[in-house]
Amino acid sequence: MKSNLFKSQIKLFPYGLADRVNRSKYGDLSFLIVILIGVITLFIWILNRMSIGIQPLMAVAKSSALIGICLLSLTIILSLRLSLIESLFGGLDVVYKAHHLIGQIAFIVIFFHPLFLLINSIQNLNLILFYFMPGKHMPYTLGTISFLLIVLLLFFTLLVNLPYKLWHFSHKFMGVALILSTWHALLSGTDLNQYPILKVWIVLIAFIGIFSYFYMLFLYQLIGPKHKAFVKHVETKGDITEIKFLVKKKFRFHPGQFVFIKFINLEKSFEIFPFSISSSPNEELVRISAKKSGDFTSYTLPKLSVGDQVLLYGPYGKFGEKVLFGNKNMIWIAGGIGITPFLSMINQKINSNIDFFWTCKDRKDAVYDDEIKNILRNRNNIKYRLWISTENGRLSAEVIIKSIGANDNICEKLIFICGPTQMMMDLANQFVKIGIII
Repeated sequence: MKSNLFKSQIKLFPYGLADRVNRSKYGDLSFLIVILIGVITLFIWILNRMSIGIQPLMAVAKSSALIGICLLSLTIILSLRLSLIESLFGGLDVVYKAHHLIGQIAFIVIFFHPLFLLINSIQNLNLILFYFMPGKHMPYTLGTISFLLIVLLLFFTLLVNLPYKLWHFSHKFMGVALILSTWHALLSGTDLNQYPILKVWIVLIAFIGIFSYFYMLFLYQLIGPKHKAFVKHVETKGDITEIKFLVKKKFRFHPGQFVFIKFINLEKSFEIFPFSISSSPNEELVRISAKKSGDFTSYTLPKLSVGDQVLLYGPYGKFGEKVLFGNKNMIWIAGGIGITPFLSMINQKINSNIDFFWTCKDRKDAVYDDEIKNILRNRNNIKYRLWISTENGRLSAEVIIKSIGANDNICEKLIFICGPTQMMMDLANQFVKIGIII
């Protein structure tokens, strides 16, 4: 019980900055952006305040509120699924991790605002009530509601394992928190009203965030990068539902990419769900392979019928780009349903030598084992190994290195890992500990 509570508390903090693998993938860039926005905001605020002096406690309270609004806005901007942002971070999945990390930092910064207001007013009960009592003063009531909403969102997204639908729904209130925070700052923040440059900066960043929020809420599904398609094949393979679509117009994607899908004929069709593409770009039909892991994938998705219409949004992701455009030898490691991007990649003409590991819990889970072997029958440059954890134990970096051979220079290989989050982090950290950077 104590261990679970400790793990939950850790999730509240930007743990990604403490992990070397996370820092190299998205943490350093995220932190740099946070510092840049924080420094610019602080510089503009201090520049305007220099002539009248700065009281330390109120300085922290006010500057943290302004920086917090900017960071909260940034988290929403990162959810836009823009190709420019995806290219900057190296993949939409990496963007979402940065979004998560910056959201954690934003909460900590925003938390300083009421904390230092309280410390500064600790000897004045009337002032504390003025700041924090709902209904006492409307501008401060907006700030209190906004802060409580952010706390609730953080609780449900970080400490509770919500189903995807509820998690996605809860994120829709992040924009409401930003709107209330900005409104609170404009009504109660004398600094914004006194210093036009500061006001323009904060309002501009907040406006971009609020616009991004309404775009994703109302416009993305209407004008986003969508493609009409029809279901041509539905098949259950063990715990996996395999679906193939015929896209009406030419649908171009790279191996290893994923799409968001709206299932128009299914219940709750207003939701869109992310799935990796498990077919090759050369195939006529686009295939996804969904593991039964929640209510939607277990009970709703298998009800899909041939002829049903869907909308594909995307494609997104840069997982396979180095495979297509690189010339280094590689190690591919798939865990469970993490095999899907590799199923798309192995059909491509690749000249590099590849050691390919697929780890599954049981043999019945390895539903694509025969397909992989058939594809690789005449491909001598790809060495495929199926690893069953119930028979051989968990796959580790040490096992992988021994399987490849001690004489092989692993440090010069590109390593691709896709699977459950914990498996990916464990393997990545194991490689880092022995001097191999992922």
